[in-house]
Amino acid sequence: MKSRFEDKIHALVAWWDCDFSELENPIRLSTSPDEKYTHWKQVVFYLENDLQVDVDDVIHGSIANRKSLTNFRELDIKISCHINSNKMKRDQVSLYKLR
Repeated sequence: MKSRFEDKIHALVAWWDCDFSELENPIRLSTSPDEKYTHWKQVVFYLENDLQVDVDDVIHGSIANRKSLTNFRELDIKISCHINSNKMKRDQVSLYKLR
């Protein structure tokens, strides 16, 4: 994705979709802000350090999660952000525990 503004990124917002397409009556569960309200919510991942972006900087990254080794009800999440600009490359890795 390309940055449309010169600004700082303070957080990332995430949501999920789950398709049950093999059912007799297929259904999709979604926590997207564009879908009908459910008791599940989006999650905000606040960054430890703001990411400064300029117009047209290319932003990409990845998210990985696994069940916590210490509590089966928690997730350990790793988010990697990479910004490529004409001036420099910037990388940031953040670790979270979702309870």
